[in-house]
Amino acid sequence: MIFRKFACSLTLAAMTASTIFGQALNNKKPTDDPAALKKEAVAFLRETMSDVNNLRTLENRISFSSELAGLMWFHDEKEARSLYLTAFGNFKELLMQYDQQMNSYGDGAEGEEESYRGGLFADVTERSRIAKRFQAAMKVRQQIAMSLAEHDAELAFAFYFESLAVLTNPEFRRQMEMRDQYFEVQLMTQIAETNAAKASQFAIKSIADGVNYQHIELLKKIYAKDAEKGAEFAASILSKLKTDNIDAEKFWVVGAFLDFTGESFEKSKGEGGKKAALNQSDLRDLADIFAQAILRNEDEPGMFQQYLTNIEKYNPSRGVQIRAKFKKSLNGPAGGTGYASNAVSNTAIAIGNAASNSNNLNSNDDYVREREQRAKEREQSEKQFQESVEKLGSKQLPKEEREKIVAHARRILLQTPGKDKKILGLSALAAHVGKAGDKELAAEIMKDAQALVNPLPKNYQDFILTWMLASGYAAAEPEKAFPLLEDTILRVNDTLSAFIKVGEFIDVAGEMIDEGEVQVGAFGGQMVRGLTSELNMADATLRLLARADFNKTKNLTSRFDRSEVRILAKMMILRSVLGEEKQKKEKEADVTVDN
Repeated sequence: MIFRKFACSLTLAAMTASTIFGQALNNKKPTDDPAALKKEAVAFLRETMSDVNNLRTLENRISFSSELAGLMWFHDEKEARSLYLTAFGNFKELLMQYDQQMNSYGDGAEGEEESYRGGLFADVTERSRIAKRFQAAMKVRQQIAMSLAEHDAELAFAFYFESLAVLTNPEFRRQMEMRDQYFEVQLMTQIAETNAAKASQFAIKSIADGVNYQHIELLKKIYAKDAEKGAEFAASILSKLKTDNIDAEKFWVVGAFLDFTGESFEKSKGEGGKKAALNQSDLRDLADIFAQAILRNEDEPGMFQQYLTNIEKYNPSRGVQIRAKFKKSLNGPAGGTGYASNAVSNTAIAIGNAASNSNNLNSNDDYVREREQRAKEREQSEKQFQESVEKLGSKQLPKEEREKIVAHARRILLQTPGKDKKILGLSALAAHVGKAGDKELAAEIMKDAQALVNPLPKNYQDFILTWMLASGYAAAEPEKAFPLLEDTILRVNDTLSAFIKVGEFIDVAGEMIDEGEVQVGAFGGQMVRGLTSELNMADATLRLLARADFNKTKNLTSRFDRSEVRILAKMMILRSVLGEEKQKKEKEADVTVDN
């Protein structure tokens, strides 16, 4: 785990920039035609797909190609579908290989799985190796389904369930039947982001085996996107609960359902309120079946007391029955006041404690006021500083005033503790100055940042600071960023190779590295998807570099020695350019929900 995270962080840091430059970068006018840039990026995506097809392991080809298909979707849906279908075919081929191999080993020795040892002294058999690879493949299957769910809900579900039809091995079939229901709800939640109607259809089918808390969370998502479809799903949940035997373990699920649907009903009464998830009659029925389950229960009533208010609200008679049955427990022993007495007693104790501590509190008043005043002054000073720096981007600002503000800002930043903060701050300052057209002054500021960086990085911190400097140049002077990034990548190749060599040494089971290739898709199935989603932090800088010189930007990736790393770097650039459409769609969807 440590090896994986550290190696990946090296790769990412070599190509990423800090979000502190986001505002300056987004305000910078692109030098290239956006349409032409996207056209070049799509061509680069196709080139990257060819590289993916040349990877040695099928697992990596599947993981990378599904993510590339997701990037292609907004630009050529037909081609994206073709890429997904290729990934589907490869995945079925992979499962067939595992299935045939497992069948050839027979049922295996009894207790083999229990005697398996991990770590450096792992007892690794071919059978256990295939079993572990199958488990990893199931997670890759989840990755592909989640990627596709953003675009085509039906195709995502079809792949998720039909991909396992090729399995014949009894052990694999058992694992398939014990599928991850939690993930299936996650998948439906993802589908709800773009298609609430389809999500509702799948959700209604998913409660056949019972209602759990994830279904309530899914209901909230569907209802937020489409109240009508949310109401349909809520009605199905209510119908299922009417036929199920609700035991004490399900009280919190039913309680959450009653709480959400009751809240939606109350909000629906207001002006402009949308349709309630359940109407008043349905809420009465829900409170009724919940109350009946409680009345059958003989355990401590404290476990359902939190739900009693809602039950009484929508079905008062059942509330009376519950209080009558559990009168002694709810009200305390005869002559006492039970929970109410405890509450009063606790309140009295709290008041007494507050009184006894009043002198101490008073003695601290001056200290608290002083701290608040200092914080307020610091906040005001930072606000004024930020406002003065933002003025730097205005070309109308006189040169003398700009130089005065910059001199003051440089003094403050150079006094700031931590080289990383100094470099980030100076780089952002240079970006603002460069935006105003004063390239000479921006270059001087970047020299301050450069002086803080070791020109011959040796350790991890040196590399991080070097990459921060490169990010600063990307904002202020892109032409200087390219050679700095290229040198950094060349230097980091040896470090990556060393870590991967260590990985091969400790990877006795062959789960992490196979055929000399790091199994990116095998890391829980979510590695590629996780990496690409985390790359938002680099989008602004990479987009600026791509606009400044797309050929130089994509050529940086060829400096990585390993094919898997090169492809990851290429995907970072592709996301920064082609992912804009996806981000735009997501923002539009969020606005729709808010309205």
